Amino acid sequence: MTKNFGDYHASINIRNGVGIDLEFTDSRAVWITVSDSDKYEAAQFEGVVICLPFCVITVGQCFLPED
Repeated sequence: MTKNFGDYHASINIRNGVGIDLEFTDSRAVWITVSDSDKYEAAQFEGVVICLPFCVITVGQCFLPED
């Protein structure tokens, strides 16, 4: 599940882990869908990743690689 807040995105996903972790990233690889299409593209995520038992919460911005 993803929600948009202006240029920022917040998402909650499930995972198969039970540890707790906090990560600040500036180049995590993610898949995004291009607006108004079903096409997936690779992008870079910059923001905070919070790993909790069975759940991953991310808050930040996604950037397409520049050509």
